[in-house]
Amino acid sequence: DTVEEDLSRRDFTVNAMAFSPETGLIDPFGGQNDLKMGVLRAVGEPQKRFDEDALRILRGLRFAARLGFSIEEATAAAMEAQKHLLPALAAERIQAELLPLLCAPGAVEVLRRHREIFAVILPELAPMFDFDQQNKHHLYDVWEHTLHTMEHIDPEPCLRLVMLLHDCGKPARFSI
Repeated sequence: DTVEEDLSRRDFTVNAMAFSPETGLIDPFGGQNDLKMGVLRAVGEPQKRFDEDALRILRGLRFAARLGFSIEEATAAAMEAQKHLLPALAAERIQAELLPLLCAPGAVEVLRRHREIFAVILPELAPMFDFDQQNKHHLYDVWEHTLHTMEHIDPEPCLRLVMLLHDCGKPARFSI
């Protein structure tokens, strides 16, 4: 019925603004300030936003990776709490968010901070977390090594996927 009601159903405050020539900026959720501060915050109750559409979790992570935004604490906690909803999404919808995220300037940092969310959609990643390679030629565990390789490859979807998955078999085949 109103612009404010429409905006209240948006995912993040930075997407919950409108402009009217008569009244100017309509920003009932502080999106302009969040935009200035580089903060991604869910509109209203974060868990409810992600219950409505779990793809918003990946969308938020993509925004953070692309724009260099931090994710507000309650929003990040709700993303983690609702990550179990992600497998119900169509693979095409996940791919549409994941590939641009992997090619974004802040992809590695987002993957590092939110690895448990990514393990839900790509369970092959989880065994790499904190897996010590026990090799004097490797400075990092398998996951951190993977992130470093991603940082040093062109931001092309195929190349980033190759780097993300290149060592996913290492933990299962590890031997000394």
